[in-house]
Amino acid sequence: MGLALSPPQESREALCETLEAYRQAMEILDGTRGANLVALHEEAYEEIRARTGLPSRMATLALRDRSRRAAGGPVNDIPLDSKLFSLKGPDTLSISTVKGRFTVPYSVEGYRHGWDDFAEARLFFDGALFRILVGVQTSPQFQKEITMSNEGILARLGRVIAGVLNTAVDTAENSNPIAVAQQALREIDKITDEARAVLGVAIASGHRLKAKAEDLDAEIRDLDEKIKTGLAKGREDLARVATGLQIDLEAQCNAIDKAIADNAGEIAEAEATLRSIASARADATKRLEDAQRAERTAFSAATPSQRNDQRLAAALAAVERVTGVPAKPVHGAAEIEELGKMQREDAIEARLRVFREGQR
Repeated sequence: MGLALSPPQESREALCETLEAYRQAMEILDGTRGANLVALHEEAYEEIRARTGLPSRMATLALRDRSRRAAGGPVNDIPLDSKLFSLKGPDTLSISTVKGRFTVPYSVEGYRHGWDDFAEARLFFDGALFRILVGVQTSPQFQKEITMSNEGILARLGRVIAGVLNTAVDTAENSNPIAVAQQALREIDKITDEARAVLGVAIASGHRLKAKAEDLDAEIRDLDEKIKTGLAKGREDLARVATGLQIDLEAQCNAIDKAIADNAGEIAEAEATLRSIASARADATKRLEDAQRAERTAFSAATPSQRNDQRLAAALAAVERVTGVPAKPVHGAAEIEELGKMQREDAIEARLRVFREGQR
């Protein structure tokens, strides 16, 4: 859906200043080396907020918007969401800028098919024209949120660590400790990616909560002035309605404050999980290096015949582990083979004796 804006002079200036600030944010992001949202946030978010004055939610959207733009390319649009703009009626909307929130008249241009933007809406600047394109769904679509708990990640990490520690037992059974350690490292790397995703989700959720808290605080302060104006003008009925709304908003603030505190705990827990994973990976890497060193030492010290015996023993042990059927013992194999030859010679001699005596 296209909305053509007709902003008054003050709103027009605020929107233009917001675009300049957003362009500055893109320049800051072009100079960063972050490859994902978490890295970009750590490297650039605070700098963007300090240097540009963009609303916190707009700064967060800029991090995602960077991936769809070519470095140094023109910037003539800004991503928006329901926190940054909202429709107040059939012909007015409210939008956040670097100078605060403004109410702007608009008219509906029409509809067109297709919306592939990650943002809910986008504000476009075309000379003196201002337009907002909004993604509209004709039918509700429900998405199932998939979450990964730190508890589940830590449980998997514990199983991997236990497998690495049991390589001593595997070695005693003539299995391959190097393969076990290498598999453990691959599993730990997968767990690391999941833990980083959990941390990224928690950080993004924290920014959304803080942005919502800031919006509620601004609305509560705005209602203060409206209530005072209503009482001063003798409109106690309007002041009463505004007071009820203010109380409801304050209750929402309390709930959001609790959610922000819980979110801080989730972020701390996710960071602790990543530290645990890093420690486990360092330990698995050391065990792999030790196993490789031990194998090189044992292999170089053995004679060719001994190395063949070691390979045979390892292969038989592998067969036993896979099939559950005990393999033939390899110790004393040469002696058993010699006894078998003696038995065969005795059998040949006995058969010849039968022929000599004419009994066959």
